[in-house]
Amino acid sequence: MLASSIALILANVIPLLGAVAWGWSVFEIVVTYWAENLIIGGYTLLRMLGAGGWQRDAPIFVGKVFMAGFFTVHYGMFCLVHGFFVFSLLGEGRGKEILLSGKGFGIALLALVISHGVSFVKNYCAAGEYRGTTIQAQMFAPYPRIVVLHVAILFGAFAIQGLGSTVPLLVILVVGKTAIDLSLHRWMHRKAAAGGEVGR
Repeated sequence: MLASSIALILANVIPLLGAVAWGWSVFEIVVTYWAENLIIGGYTLLRMLGAGGWQRDAPIFVGKVFMAGFFTVHYGMFCLVHGFFVFSLLGEGRGKEILLSGKGFGIALLALVISHGVSFVKNYCAAGEYRGTTIQAQMFAPYPRIVVLHVAILFGAFAIQGLGSTVPLLVILVVGKTAIDLSLHRWMHRKAAAGGEVGR
């Protein structure tokens, strides 16, 4: 869990650089964290397919694929609504323009892909978390984390919008998100190690 915790912290350094060095707005930071939900969704699909073991039995595999398809639609709608909310309320009608001009956005997404990949490989695969979980548990695992995290992020974002988007406030937002994320990450994997059915 140490390696994935370090990877999580390092991935969140990029938005911190965005706020301090690259002139990111609160919108760019929040959209980066919204895009992280899509990355989490991709790894959740892998977790679902591996839950309980990587069986080659055709009926079990077909059942897993069906559940993965259901998750894709359900989670996709969740992210779509969440994204519409973020872009319409924080993007001020210039969401695409702001993102295309933002420095480091692609690097931030790559860092998040690597961070969650480290957790998937080290905790889920190598540490054997997949053996003690079910596809149903993995399907619902992302929701508590992202709901708690993004409620905090959105409240912070709107507070910053109201007070004025200054660098110190943006730094507080990024550091606060990282602290909450790290706490949730460690709690989930401690629970998984103790036999609970969760995963990041």
